[in-house]
Amino acid sequence: MKATLMSLLAVVAMAVAGCESTSGNSQSENATLSTRAHAALDQMANSNESVRDAMQNAYAYVIFPEVGKAAVGIGGAGGKGVVYQGGHQVGYATLNQGSLGPQIGGETYSELILFQNQSSFSNFQSGNLTFGADASATVVKAGAAAAGQFVNGTRVLILPKGGLMAGASINGQKFTYTAGAASDER
Repeated sequence: MKATLMSLLAVVAMAVAGCESTSGNSQSENATLSTRAHAALDQMANSNESVRDAMQNAYAYVIFPEVGKAAVGIGGAGGKGVVYQGGHQVGYATLNQGSLGPQIGGETYSELILFQNQSSFSNFQSGNLTFGADASATVVKAGAAAAGQFVNGTRVLILPKGGLMAGASINGQKFTYTAGAASDER
């Protein structure tokens, strides 16, 4: 049991430490991230056809193709993502999350954040977007994505990839945006 707890704590530390800013990434790393982002968006859209409509109707969005999360009382999560506006890539983002409370386990998932308007997107770009205790996410499955609503100008969709987490949530997430367009569209 002690070895399992130590392993989970190591995963928490790696999840948080491995998610520094994308500004130091090489072109190759950013190209790989963009490819993974496309794949995650396609997987979400194939899981629920309303996801593509939600993306097209959003002012902008960011996709984190893989967020790693682990906890044993103290938790952490992190991931790197790609930011789109008007169907064009405009930058990169990092997600970091810390939490404390009754939680145990580990999981990975893709996270898509939709921005309703310029104000909510500007809030994200300036580093002022965080998700507090009132934050919620819609799990992407048949029909669920269409039912989600914007809260404070944002809407979050999550596609689980693996793992098991008791006490899972998106509260405590903090984002960093780095401008940087690529030559692709979405």
